[in-house]
Amino acid sequence: MKQQNMPEGEPQRVPVFEDISSGTQQKKHSVVFVVLIIAFAAVFLVSASVLVWEFVINPMFADQSAEEIQAVFVEAGGLAGTPVEGAVGTEETPGESAARRVEAVQKLQEINPDICGWLRIENTNINQPVLQSSEDDPEYYLYHNYKEEESKYGSIFLDASCDLSAETQLIHGHSMQDGRMFWSLIGFGSAETVKQSPVIRYDTVEEAGDWKIVSVFKTNTDPAQGELFNYVGQSSTYWTGRDKAKMQFYYELMQRSMVNTGVDLNEDDRIILLSTCSYEYEGFRTVVVARKVREGENAIVDTAKITENENARFPDVWYASGKVPDYWPEKFEDALAAGKIDWYSGDLYD
Repeated sequence: MKQQNMPEGEPQRVPVFEDISSGTQQKKHSVVFVVLIIAFAAVFLVSASVLVWEFVINPMFADQSAEEIQAVFVEAGGLAGTPVEGAVGTEETPGESAARRVEAVQKLQEINPDICGWLRIENTNINQPVLQSSEDDPEYYLYHNYKEEESKYGSIFLDASCDLSAETQLIHGHSMQDGRMFWSLIGFGSAETVKQSPVIRYDTVEEAGDWKIVSVFKTNTDPAQGELFNYVGQSSTYWTGRDKAKMQFYYELMQRSMVNTGVDLNEDDRIILLSTCSYEYEGFRTVVVARKVREGENAIVDTAKITENENARFPDVWYASGKVPDYWPEKFEDALAAGKIDWYSGDLYD
């Protein structure tokens, strides 16, 4: 058989077979790559939006709401922030000052009748209304502001079981790690911090008052961390007269204090407890206790007397041994007789 001659100068062509499956796979990979890019971009945008809302917009709304209510309080004469120049005269008796502050709180009830007071602590950002919900929904203001809008910051609120005229009042608030609400209270376990803010101003729709800090303690809510101190339940107790059970409760508050404030306390005193979440251990609480300035007493505290308490009682989990040191007697009268108390100024045990 004769070999077919190719035209001179023309290269010999070799058949080419295309890899169709390889091209299809490349197209699939390209599609998957595009889809992944879109998915990652969507996740990034959603995450960025959440972060912007949580760390920019939400705090901005909270600050705006706080500024609005503070402005109303200042204008009403409550002096929540910088007083309006000329709004209040300089020649004012203590009685006139108290009446003005009460009226300022009452003015806020036009905005929300659940506003029952105003709390202010110098050198902190705590300068806000105090609200109180009904016992049917006692934690309503844990996640609602004074406008009754949902908010992760919530409000500072009086325990629903407490009465404004009671001898003990328990006030709650979130300790937000961005520094808002009751975050400042966590640092009050230091004597130096208490020296900067030894007096709390707490005015209500019934009375105006300054309150001297007497105790700052940490406690647990988990029984696995040690015996529970039921300060919440005891704070709603209605003491009758000069009650020894009341002094036992005060003793339990004082023995736990991380700070010696040099402020005395007795069975005739009224107190407030400011309670917030703490982060030393899961479920911990920091509680600041203050007693009302007595009639005829000034609101000045000798800060030179404020020191750290080396014998403060903490929950079991605080100690390496897992047990509270045997320092404090169980009963107040036993501790008093043993000379372990220097803050009592009453005569109930004479």
